[in-house]
Amino acid sequence: MNTETLVNELTGKNEQKAHEAAKSIVNEANTDAFSMLVDKSVYLYDFIKSNVNRRFESVINRDNYKNLLKFLNYYSPDYEDLIAGFLAKYADEDLSDALLELLEGGSIDQKIYCAKYFSYIPDTAACELLSEYAFSDNESLAYNAAQALGAMDFKLSYNMADEMLKSDDDFIVFKAVKFLVAYGCTDAVPVLLEVMKKSSIAENIAGEIPFLEPIPVMLDKRNEEDVLFCLSKILSGLGEILSLSQIFSFELYDVLAKLIQKNKTDKNSLISVILLKALQKFELFEENEEYTFDEDNATKAEIREIYSLLKNENEDFWNEQKSLSVEELTKDIQRILSAVHLISELKITGASENLHKMLDSDNEIIVTEAVIALSSLGEASGIDKQKVLQKINDDNKKAIIENCLV
Repeated sequence: MNTETLVNELTGKNEQKAHEAAKSIVNEANTDAFSMLVDKSVYLYDFIKSNVNRRFESVINRDNYKNLLKFLNYYSPDYEDLIAGFLAKYADEDLSDALLELLEGGSIDQKIYCAKYFSYIPDTAACELLSEYAFSDNESLAYNAAQALGAMDFKLSYNMADEMLKSDDDFIVFKAVKFLVAYGCTDAVPVLLEVMKKSSIAENIAGEIPFLEPIPVMLDKRNEEDVLFCLSKILSGLGEILSLSQIFSFELYDVLAKLIQKNKTDKNSLISVILLKALQKFELFEENEEYTFDEDNATKAEIREIYSLLKNENEDFWNEQKSLSVEELTKDIQRILSAVHLISELKITGASENLHKMLDSDNEIIVTEAVIALSSLGEASGIDKQKVLQKINDDNKKAIIENCLV
């Protein structure tokens, strides 16, 4: 049977043929077929890849598991747990020694698989190499190395990442964030929430934190305001910085359903901003196919469910959220900036008084955003342009204000 036919049968609907194809690929250590599968998997639906994993699992045993070593040259995140898991299941000292050698001198693909193996079989002999790879530019290698170090509770690398969070370089900070998430110690969650609040890449960081601790758990355990701000940033990044398929990982349907009910009694202005932002975002996703064109059916269905959840609330509910959101303009700078953009886009006219108060701020970012918002609401005529411009040093912001107050 030629390679293409073998892979097609492995990924096809006929279970008997698929089982035989899986057995053939493993028993014969058919690297051509596995390589083709890896290339093809980029285009396969998740349920098909799940079927492929299940079929391989049914044929791998103590007699043929070492054939998996031949597949280490062809990395795929879809099959790394399958391969590393079975190698770990039948591991012995000789196998660990061989994989340690590959971890040091193998190809990048081999190193990624080996790092995953050591997350299953913690071996302190690998710690030095894993520490070197944990901040690699190769994200898969970095993640697996950090995960393995977490399994070994190797604090030296953890402490290094903790120090990197203090850097002024966003690239270094984000590497540290991803390390701590992969390392898996939830003690880092409060620190990451604080870093996120002060970062210029808050959306990126916010999108990582729920992989360390789910949003519903954070809402129960952590500072509610920090977690809600994290959720707000996730919504800001969704569909642009963050993939739409991550709505499942973020448990957005359940979280938003809980917040809707909560705000019917507790009246929280930050929750109001989150709900309004969610309504705005999911309406955009539903009405613009360009956002969902490449998504699978499950993601599209979940987007529809979330949009339906939000739209099921009546007009009075949403008007109340708009009124509550105005209170955010009296909070700290990050919350002000998050709310003022939304208020401007939704034309929430009840915000005018607070927007005018923002013009008294000494922070030129806040002043500029207030001018932009008042202009979008058609209420910029009463602004003292010269008084405002005296507060602005940045030429770009001056030009924006001039344009708004022309």
